[in-house]
Parts: sequence; structure tokens; C-alpha cells
Amino acid sequence: MALDETEDDEDRAAIAALWVGARERVLARIALIDEALGRLAADGGDGDARQEAVGESHKLAGSLGTFGVAEGSRLAKELELLLLDGGDLGEAGRLCGELRAAVEAGPAT
Repeated sequence: MALDETEDDEDRAAIAALWVGARERVLARIALIDEALGRLAADGGDGDARQEAVGESHKLAGSLGTFGVAEGSRLAKELELLLLDGGDLGEAGRLCGELRAAVEAGPAT
């Protein structure tokens, strides 16, 4: 095996080890988004809830790509943009569910 391949394998192993620790924190962020969407649905005008969901989605969009969860990163970005545009909460909930499923599936191997 070439040196570059060995380094790539070591990098992938290090990222996989970090993912083990980060997975629960990522799922907790998704739970915060879900809770914020629930508050928005309940009273419609909770700007703090919208900002919380936007902020958490933004963080996930960046971090999930680092861990190789590209679909999760894409979904989080789509959710962030939908919320920034004041989009449909039903669609936001669907995206949140898909995001959770992508995270539970883990990084692409």
C-alpha cells in the first residue's frame, strides 16, 4: 500500500472514531430542531424558535459533511434555507425526519 493510501486510511479511521463521539450530540441538535418546529407550529410567531432551528440546521450543514454524512449536510442546508425563507412547517418537519434518518445511517463508507 502506498504511503498516501495509508494516510488516507488513517484519516478515515480518525474521522470514524470522532463520529462515534459526535453522533449523539448531532442527534441532540436534531431533537432541538424538532422541538423548535413544534413550538413554531403551536404558536406560529415564535421568532426565537425559528432562529434556534435555523442556527442548529446551519451548524449541522457544516459539521455533517466533515464526518462524511453528505446527505445529512445537504438536508440540513435545505432545512436552514427553508426556515430562513419562512417556508412550510410540514416540509420542515419532513426534512428534519430525513435528516435524522441520514444521521442514523451514518457516514458513507
